[in-house]
Amino acid sequence: MKKLQSYAIKRFKSLTDSLKSYQQVEDPEVLHLIRLESKKIKSMLNLLKYGLSKFKAHKHYIPFRTIFRRAGEIRQPEVIYKLLLQYQIDGITDSQIPKTGQVEGLKLKFRGDVPQFKALVSAQKKRLKKYIKALSKKKTRKYIIKRRLELKGLLFPHFHSASLHKTRKIIKEVIFLQWMDNKSVPFFKKTEKIIGLCTISRSY
Repeated sequence: MKKLQSYAIKRFKSLTDSLKSYQQVEDPEVLHLIRLESKKIKSMLNLLKYGLSKFKAHKHYIPFRTIFRRAGEIRQPEVIYKLLLQYQIDGITDSQIPKTGQVEGLKLKFRGDVPQFKALVSAQKKRLKKYIKALSKKKTRKYIIKRRLELKGLLFPHFHSASLHKTRKIIKEVIFLQWMDNKSVPFFKKTEKIIGLCTISRSY
């Protein structure tokens, strides 16, 4: 499907460009983009899994998951610590504060592995090409409807607070697939943000 092909090309290019950028400058926001693009690719793989019976989404996501997790090792401790300070959470111990030397080592290792990461993205791009081309528009629409119905069950008539994380993941996936159907995307973006804040407050 042409729309999916165009979307996939943008995702792979954006991920590769972000990796190149971080190799040059250690920017936390670029790490965020790397993780975001990995999530968008995962949503695309979930779509392919639904539409193509023999497609193995988990297998094809493993290289992207490696990049996602490595970026998270650097970014998440810093983000969590900033949130702890922002919300003035009591009881922060030294063990919870990211060690400067440790984080710097992770950054250095990540930047050194960028050529390997770029090669992984390029290889997966080639492997996924035939699957992306084979997916039908009809299957794509059915998948979006399916995910929207799942959200409806989680949000209405009663919001299931125990499923905050699951709800947020589905909302993000619906937002990522807006290239196919942008109906109600502003509502989903606001809802995802609210759930994100609720998740933070419940974590502490």
